[in-house]
Amino acid sequence: MMRLFIFFIAILVLNSCNADKKTEKNDKKGAPERPELSHDSKIFLGNRLFSEKTCITCHAVNSKKIGPSVVDIMHVYKKNNADIVAFLKGNSKPIVDSTASQVAIMQTNIDGFLKKITDEELNAIATYMIHVDELSNK
Repeated sequence: MMRLFIFFIAILVLNSCNADKKTEKNDKKGAPERPELSHDSKIFLGNRLFSEKTCITCHAVNSKKIGPSVVDIMHVYKKNNADIVAFLKGNSKPIVDSTASQVAIMQTNIDGFLKKITDEELNAIATYMIHVDELSNK
């Protein structure tokens, strides 16, 4: 009986050590990876970020506000086979409205609102913008 009790305690101790190692691995890597978002989830997230990051302040979906509409932007990007994510990251120059005053406004907004968001979030914004453009063509 005593051997069974010692065996049980030994198993508990070993499991406890393994649990600590798993926690250490997770702490070093951060949060566990989550699966890629579905297309619909990207559209939903992109829509939310488009509003939260104040893109909507300057860009309406179908009409010009301060800046060109989302539909107009995406038409130009598609026509030029350009990458909207590269622009949002600040890795490419504007191709839709490239006047000095508009570029200054866009650069300020990109630096202020978009520098701290993840690539996944930038891709979600782009997916949302592409979706809006596709809906306008139906």
